[in-house]
Amino acid sequence: MKFLIIGGAGFVGGSLAVYFSNLGHEVLCMDNLSRRGSENNLLRFKKYKNIKFMHGDARNKEDFDRLNFNPDVVLDCSAQTTAIDGYHNPIYDFTNNTLAVVNVLEFCRKHNAGIIFWSSNKAYSADFVNSIPIKEKASRFVWDPSSTKVRGWSHLGFNEEGDLNGGNHTIYGVTKNAADLMIQEWSVAYNIPAIVNRCSCLYGPYQFGKVSQGWIVWFALAKKFGIDLKFYGFQGKQVRDCLHINDLCDLIDRQSKGIGTHFGSYYNVGGGIENTTSILELSNKLDNMIPGKHADVEIEEARKADQKIYISDISKVSNDFGWSPDISLDAGLENVIRWLNEEQEDFNWL
Repeated sequence: MKFLIIGGAGFVGGSLAVYFSNLGHEVLCMDNLSRRGSENNLLRFKKYKNIKFMHGDARNKEDFDRLNFNPDVVLDCSAQTTAIDGYHNPIYDFTNNTLAVVNVLEFCRKHNAGIIFWSSNKAYSADFVNSIPIKEKASRFVWDPSSTKVRGWSHLGFNEEGDLNGGNHTIYGVTKNAADLMIQEWSVAYNIPAIVNRCSCLYGPYQFGKVSQGWIVWFALAKKFGIDLKFYGFQGKQVRDCLHINDLCDLIDRQSKGIGTHFGSYYNVGGGIENTTSILELSNKLDNMIPGKHADVEIEEARKADQKIYISDISKVSNDFGWSPDISLDAGLENVIRWLNEEQEDFNWL
């Protein structure tokens, strides 16, 4: 198969490029290299003859016109990914996360290609997510076991029946929702095979994490290099489900093979109920896994539209693709720590 990966020098895009290259597929990565650290992936690509790179920006239609490539599937991993920054510059979020997707869709329509798109758990409003009753434990929030099932939620987590309406998605989240719905519409209107994945927390090697995005790897980096950490609200008891990049690559492989039967399909994708952690628990776990003296942790005010507990109910995506995560959080963190120890030259961007 032939894959065009938009945002191909980023964490997800770069990992998928290497994964599909190792399977013998032809890969073209397009990226504007605006995220610090993404240039390191270009060095990885040089080891693979079937990965090509083009500097380009998904916001510019002219960059798609320059592509001399007819892919079977476009993997759209590009985005402004920092949920909080959008409040300060909403136009930047809109042009990256929504307007650029129109160019991708029109390219797919012209070249008869399918599309797999990365959305977010921010598809669901914090008002809805935080409406589920919770209890506070020593190291995390938990759902109140007496809570009755509501549409879009069960004790397995949030499913695709959740209401997308309301505010408090973050600007990032609402621009992703606009793109999500556009893809569903274009898919049906123009017969474009399409899958939308609303992803929870992704992590793994070659994720150049920051405070505001890629927080699991950022915590590991901070512990290793003695960088100060901050918990934003709730004493660090917010809970997320976490999915290792290798498990995501396996899912995208399965989705790509079957994309011809999907027209506007959408899925909640994450580690699910078996792979969860609070911020506090992750910090404590990494203290035990990474030797040395670690910097103190500061508690800051909660950030706007933060979700107290978000866990993906992955039943639908598991059933449709015969997929489930294989890598536990502990094993995934060990994998990240090995990368940190072996590839320190990659951290010139810190």
